[in-house]
Amino acid sequence: MMNMLQKVNDLCSVRDISKYRLSQLSDISQSAFSKMKRQQSTLTIGSIERICDAFGITVAQFFSEDSSTQSLTEEQAQLLQIWLRLDSRKRSYALRLLENLLEL
Repeated sequence: MMNMLQKVNDLCSVRDISKYRLSQLSDISQSAFSKMKRQQSTLTIGSIERICDAFGITVAQFFSEDSSTQSLTEEQAQLLQIWLRLDSRKRSYALRLLENLLEL
């Protein structure tokens, strides 16, 4: 069975996201992550969903053993880093811009 905290650590590493930034994006406190690491607490499905939202992946991708869902090209990683810094309004604008680019 997969170690979920290791999976979170791997995703942070692959996507170059600090634990502090993940804490901000997922609205899970750093102390909660520390308790999980010390096995004083466990990841709930709600926590996993928030973590997946922060990474921009589905829960199915989180639990997938296929590492292709975690591997990003340098260009994809750069786009993801920019995306993660945007608020929801700016993400909406960015999506519309990309959709419009497809129509060119």
